[in-house]
Amino acid sequence: MIHELRAYDLKPGSGPDYLAMFVRQGMGAVTRHLPMAGYWLTDSGALNRLYHLWIYRDLEERTAARAGLARDRDWNDDFVPRAFPLIVRQRNVLMSLTAGSDAMARAQAERRAHHPNLGADTPIFAAGLQCLTERDAAGNEDGASLIARWRVISGDEPGRVLSLWQGDGLGLAERFRRHELLRPIAASPLR
Repeated sequence: MIHELRAYDLKPGSGPDYLAMFVRQGMGAVTRHLPMAGYWLTDSGALNRLYHLWIYRDLEERTAARAGLARDRDWNDDFVPRAFPLIVRQRNVLMSLTAGSDAMARAQAERRAHHPNLGADTPIFAAGLQCLTERDAAGNEDGASLIARWRVISGDEPGRVLSLWQGDGLGLAERFRRHELLRPIAASPLR
C-alpha cells in the first residue's frame, strides 16, 4: 500500500473558508475517486495548512483514481475554481506504513468509502486533537497513543519518519524535529 500525505498551505486566515467549501461542496466529488483516510487543519506549526491522507493499493491505482478525479465535472467546474485560488503552496510525500493501530487498519480497510458532502448545519470539525510528528528515525514513545507511523519513500527527504498520534502529544513534543497539532474534520476516517 502507498500512503500519500498532501499538505496545502492556504492564504492567511483562509483555512476555515477552504474547509467549509471542501466539506459542503467538494468532499463528495473527491471521495468518489480518491481513497481518503484523513483530513486535518493545523492548530500549531504552519498555520492555515491542510493535511490530507490518501491510501492506494499501488501507483497504478493512484494514477487511475487521479485520472477519474480529473474528469469529474463537480470537482473541476464547481469546487476547484472557488477553492484552489486560496492555495499558495502544495506538497506531497509518498510513504510506507511501518506501524499502525486498529484505527489505521479500519481507515485502510474502508479507504474506498464515499463521503458525501456535509450539510450546512453539520459541524466542520470533529471533537479532539491529533498531532503529527517528524524525526529522522523511529523511536520508542512509551505510553503514547500512536495511530500510525510511516517512512517517506518519495518526496522531501526520503527516509524521514512521520507519526500520527491521538491527542495533543504535548508530552512528546521535545522528542521530535517537528510537532504540529491537528484538528480533524468531522468526516475524516482518522479522527
